[in-house]
Amino acid sequence: MLSNQLLQRAYEDYKFLINRGYNRKPALDLVSARYGLSKKERLLLYRCTHTDEEVEAIRQKKVEAPEEVMVDGYNISLTLLSAIYNDDVFICDDGLVRDLGLGKRKEKDEVFDSIVLIAEFLSFKRVAFQIVLDAQVSKSGELSNKLRKIGVNAITAKKADMEVIVSGKVVVSNDFVVVMKANKVYDLLGDILKISSIKVPCFPPNPKNL
Repeated sequence: MLSNQLLQRAYEDYKFLINRGYNRKPALDLVSARYGLSKKERLLLYRCTHTDEEVEAIRQKKVEAPEEVMVDGYNISLTLLSAIYNDDVFICDDGLVRDLGLGKRKEKDEVFDSIVLIAEFLSFKRVAFQIVLDAQVSKSGELSNKLRKIGVNAITAKKADMEVIVSGKVVVSNDFVVVMKANKVYDLLGDILKISSIKVPCFPPNPKNL
């Protein structure tokens, strides 16, 4: 990784461009070439940098104590696993926690444990919930059945992201498209991190919006 100072400069340059309406890909290409970003640094910049307008829109969508939520199951459970395993996880400039793992743990048994942890946390907070799993992911049906057997409200859907969005309920996801289309968003991962010993760095290194 580049030094925090160089990453900060790369972030500021990229944000400057997208704030002024530049298409993300050419803007990212330009900044990547300027600072010699690695694939991981480029992905970090892409996933964690948003326009000021987007940051404000997401801030206004956030709710602190929802009564009921729809959880983007794989999205949230995989990010939580990445945080637990000290993989590349960051608190982005919109305040949401995201990972760079690209779902590499999706086939692992730990996904079940991660979802159970999420369910237990929501139950502790007395938040009604439904976990939505993408049916296109291998063995999602088996996983949802296993979860239901222990009392976790889990379903599968052909398009989990759309199922979460059209529910009209408060959404738990860090997927940018899902968050922008949702009416309200609950930062579940942020709340879990607050009561855990897991340390997650901010990106940019010197955040102004969090």
